[in-house]
Amino acid sequence: MAWVKFFRKPGAGLGKGFQPGSMLSLAPTKGLLNEPGQNSCFLNSAVQVLWQLDIFRRSLRELPGHICLGDACIFCALKSIFGEFQQSREKALPSDALRNAMAETFKEEHRFQLGFMDDAAEFFENILERIHFHIVPSNERETCTSKSCITHQKFAMTLYEQCVCSNCGATSDPL
Repeated sequence: MAWVKFFRKPGAGLGKGFQPGSMLSLAPTKGLLNEPGQNSCFLNSAVQVLWQLDIFRRSLRELPGHICLGDACIFCALKSIFGEFQQSREKALPSDALRNAMAETFKEEHRFQLGFMDDAAEFFENILERIHFHIVPSNERETCTSKSCITHQKFAMTLYEQCVCSNCGATSDPL
């Protein structure tokens, strides 16, 4: 379990004042480097979100294989960062491998390029999409039902819109 509840005792300092009941992550907490000019804060924030989601972290670790793209393999780069989060004693780790893989993957679109800022939400969406493609090589990402696709198993939902007449109860076709 990644989270344990603790409550702070009134008047107690932070070091001794926690007891069962409040939220405390058991995932090792580390940062990612963002040297001047790297402009990788958008990437770092998305990676930190994925790392703190215990179910995602465990699911990624347990996946047996993927379609590897070598230096442009986002899956390998993310797994490597997660491995470093788990094993390294450093307080801040480089995210260069993932940044390089994203830049290579999106170079035709001129997105997520080295040294340039980008949007964290767009990065988050695109990294999940790329993980899907590394695991399930199908073009049907909207209807993915693969049990091994952690992107869709952990983050997807299907929405239907349907109108119902309040007088007669007739319904429209689901959209």
